[in-house]
Amino acid sequence: MMKYSMRNIALALGFFAVSIFSAAFSTLLGGSSIRAGLILSIVIFFLLAIPFGIRYFITPKIIFINFFIFFLVIIFYLCATITFPDVDNIRFVLSLALIFVMSFAALAFVTTLNFLEDEFFHKLVIFGFYLLMCLAYIVLLLMVFFERTGKNMFLFNEPSHFGIVFIPFIFYAAYTSNKNLYAVLYIIAAIVFALIIKNLTLLVGCLMIVFLLYGRRFWLFGFFISMFVVAIYLLDLEYFLERINILGDIKNISTLVFLSGWERAYLSFIASYGFGVGFQQLGITGPEGELQIILKGLLGGVGLNIKDGGSLGSKLIAETGLLGLILLLSYLFFAIKLAGKTMLRQISGSKDIFFIGVYLLFSIELFVRGMGYFSLTSFLFISSFYWIYRSRILAH
Repeated sequence: MMKYSMRNIALALGFFAVSIFSAAFSTLLGGSSIRAGLILSIVIFFLLAIPFGIRYFITPKIIFINFFIFFLVIIFYLCATITFPDVDNIRFVLSLALIFVMSFAALAFVTTLNFLEDEFFHKLVIFGFYLLMCLAYIVLLLMVFFERTGKNMFLFNEPSHFGIVFIPFIFYAAYTSNKNLYAVLYIIAAIVFALIIKNLTLLVGCLMIVFLLYGRRFWLFGFFISMFVVAIYLLDLEYFLERINILGDIKNISTLVFLSGWERAYLSFIASYGFGVGFQQLGITGPEGELQIILKGLLGGVGLNIKDGGSLGSKLIAETGLLGLILLLSYLFFAIKLAGKTMLRQISGSKDIFFIGVYLLFSIELFVRGMGYFSLTSFLFISSFYWIYRSRILAH
């Protein structure tokens, strides 16, 4: 029987602060930076957890890996300044310090969450799923029946922000559903919302979830593919088709931003001899690229997403060069192993399922729609890495 103790309630509120409400905190603080909301959400978690005790899990290996990576980032930054001397040293130092603090805070976050029993944590995530699904359909009803315009979704300034937060919850609800029909309905409901509100980020996430859950079950996988084919004929999908067109004369702003990030990653890698332009220096120094020039022409001389690169993977390579490329390949290596276990249904335990979902679906930020290092789910991603290491999931 679940215990609704004060500690459980405090940790539940702290978990929601980190996993769902950081976007709302950003809006509350002025909306100029997601980073501010993320920091506030982490602070809230620990303020709620401290009265009931903080757990900490740390090993010499974790300390070594953290310091080794940070040392390499500094070395690559110093080498990058030889080619690109016009850097922002204060931005570099403060960002690196914040990542360092977040990394060790994530250790305490996952081990403190382990106070919660599996059943309670399961109910927690399912509640978060229904909360976000209700929010989605409230916005949809307002659009359909009250002609509501604008992209604001109450807690989220943009539909893509909502999608990035919602996707891990959809995965968890579908994976843990006792009835296959419910799992399918959860995914269909999210897909319908993504199609109507025109949220490509959420749509890509749903496609990934379909592959992870039903890639080996051909009849269900075929059902979802057939549904998408029907949608192509019945709905106006020009919005989505424009964004996935990367050939020919590209005029779509979002597509140009995405491609510009990878163009600048390539140009920066070559120009810096593999060292990059320096951590957190994209948009401050380094090659501009032809696509940014096109964007400025379309936007009246103003660049767009010049510091976040469109996707986190392109930003990482542009700024840290070969080191970033190695980190991305390492992520993909472990992601492939975890995806295999997921498709074979070898993952059990509510926390294991949730954090593996966070890890795998973070690939959307890496390769599709990034918001920089301090995004709505970056802290959860770091936490997922530590949870997977702590639980020895890959060793089983």
